[in-house]
Amino acid sequence: MHVVIIGAGIIGLAVAHKLLDQGHAVTLIDRGELSAASRGNAGIIAHVDIQPLASPQMILQAARWLIDPVGPLSVRPAYLPRLAPWLARFLLASTPSRIERSKQGIIPLQLMALPAWERLLSRLGLRRELNRNGMLYVFESIEAFEAMKPVYREQVELGIQLELVDGTVLRTLEPALSDRFQRAAFFPGVAHVNDPFDLAVKLTSAASDRGAQLVEGSVSGIAIASGDEPIVVLEGGRTISADRIVVAAGAWSKRLAACLGDKIPLDTERGYNTTIAAPGVTLSRPVMFEEHAFVLSPLRTGLRVGGAVELASTSASPNWQRVEAMLAKAQAFVPGLRDEGRVDWMGCRPSLPDSLPVISTARWSSKVVYAFGHAHHGLTQAAITAELVGALVAEQAPPIDLTPYNAQRF
Repeated sequence: MHVVIIGAGIIGLAVAHKLLDQGHAVTLIDRGELSAASRGNAGIIAHVDIQPLASPQMILQAARWLIDPVGPLSVRPAYLPRLAPWLARFLLASTPSRIERSKQGIIPLQLMALPAWERLLSRLGLRRELNRNGMLYVFESIEAFEAMKPVYREQVELGIQLELVDGTVLRTLEPALSDRFQRAAFFPGVAHVNDPFDLAVKLTSAASDRGAQLVEGSVSGIAIASGDEPIVVLEGGRTISADRIVVAAGAWSKRLAACLGDKIPLDTERGYNTTIAAPGVTLSRPVMFEEHAFVLSPLRTGLRVGGAVELASTSASPNWQRVEAMLAKAQAFVPGLRDEGRVDWMGCRPSLPDSLPVISTARWSSKVVYAFGHAHHGLTQAAITAELVGALVAEQAPPIDLTPYNAQRF
């Protein structure tokens, strides 16, 4: 079959390789800004994260963060009217029954995420793109650390490797960290990539070498012709016919799904980071500062400081003060951290209120498959999403129940 994939970010690229494995002819369409979101993510295969964002605790924490205009979370006031329906759904997703429902969708994806990446990279000869040095989640407050122990117990019950360490052991693992951090959770099984954008470039090159066609263009819509043939409509009127279409356009997927009768409450989390080419300090693994909601990731291109969330339009101008605030904290937490060769970035994460992606066929056509809405776990879940999309395209039974990710769940 000829399959057109809308979006050449990390999800679309992983899907392309799965479909090429199945023998399909693949066309990838992107606006030309290759892997825009992949350029700036933290590069972590964060398969140990099993909690949805929506919870009573998160709502209380968010209320405190919102007091600080450059804190870990902010909302542009002008965007509030448009955001209100999403926020209402987020509040609903914070009830105990909805939290449990979300977790039952998150856990299977997360537990299968890293093995799926290993399969994909092994087939392409790219296993060296993964680093298996683990990840640290560090705490200044012992009280905050203790509050996380129920989650840690659940992770251990799921088979996730985990070590709880004190400040002395923490500084043995990462000597560059300030002694203000008293406790940490160490996940030795977490992997991170050398550089997420470099990986996306290599996946693009490999897809092209395997016969995928790369088309630069903006998609204005999807139509269904007589005979149920799906058609991609590009700006300017050009059309591309296909046997199947995969929508993997990230934060821009909402209007394409609307063409097919699906009203998806997808909104935009704008993430910020800075990558420092000459940081003057060394970390062996990613370090998450749990109480401050940002992460340091050692990449081939430098040390990345990232994690701020801003709820605003995709077209709103960046607020670079958010990067300055993160960097100031990072320099307090890692004494000696410099900002030489620094490159700042802002990108849009596709976010859904229940913390679950959409992986399903469209309402009006089973020949259109959705793969979007992964929010903070786009890189993490890309390879397993590709395997699930491959099953949908081939009309085979997927390895897990896809009901939690159905587009019609809203």
